[in-house]
Amino acid sequence: MFKLLLKRAVPIPRIEEFNSFLFIGPHPDDIEIAAAPTVAKLTAAGKRVDFLIATDGCMGSSDERLYGRRLAEIRKEEALASSRLLGANSVTFLDFTDGGRYPVEALSEAIAREIVRIKPEVVFGPDPDVISETHADHIKTGVALKYAMNMCPYPALMETIGVKESFAPSALAFFYTDRPNAYVSVGKFFSARRRAALCHRSQFDEKTIDELGVYFKLRAVRFGLRRLTRMCDGFRVYAPIHLHCFPEASEW
Repeated sequence: MFKLLLKRAVPIPRIEEFNSFLFIGPHPDDIEIAAAPTVAKLTAAGKRVDFLIATDGCMGSSDERLYGRRLAEIRKEEALASSRLLGANSVTFLDFTDGGRYPVEALSEAIAREIVRIKPEVVFGPDPDVISETHADHIKTGVALKYAMNMCPYPALMETIGVKESFAPSALAFFYTDRPNAYVSVGKFFSARRRAALCHRSQFDEKTIDELGVYFKLRAVRFGLRRLTRMCDGFRVYAPIHLHCFPEASEW
């Protein structure tokens, strides 16, 4: 009863009620793989979506001969093409080196700067608390986003990193999560993931994209059943009040 009353008093934000969104990807393809249908739905509704990409993606390709600066430049062009396809307003590249060999504090400061500059109502990023996740860039990006959400609303904290503004988003949403508590119906937009993934030729051939598609379709159908609809993307969503000294929100 206590948790139910808390949930009613400070509910989980409804993603689609907002008008501006920042999606943060560890690599140049992660936003599309995790959430392309949701992005496509939001932009089709006339809402502003911006992309922020943490690392340069220089370490991984389906072509083992392709790596380093050449790969990073290719992946940047792929991300730009994909963002145009999905209707994103802008893409910002932080260019941290792929592979997780950077301090999470440096990434959190960079993310906080961009949140204050872009001023999104909702910020999306990878869930850093999934037990099975081992990729340092995914974990660090999620943790850095958590830190940034506790920095960007406070002028005094932002001044310590040379920023004279502050901004408080209205919601934090995690993708790649094993504990979604909010869903976006994406049946009409489900194909956007495949179309966006096809822009990332350095990462996927069509066979791999089709295999990924099977997984994400099963996941979307599973989430759709929870909401009595065809297919859904699932996210872990918190309001600002949930983000500090509110452990019950972790159970919702």
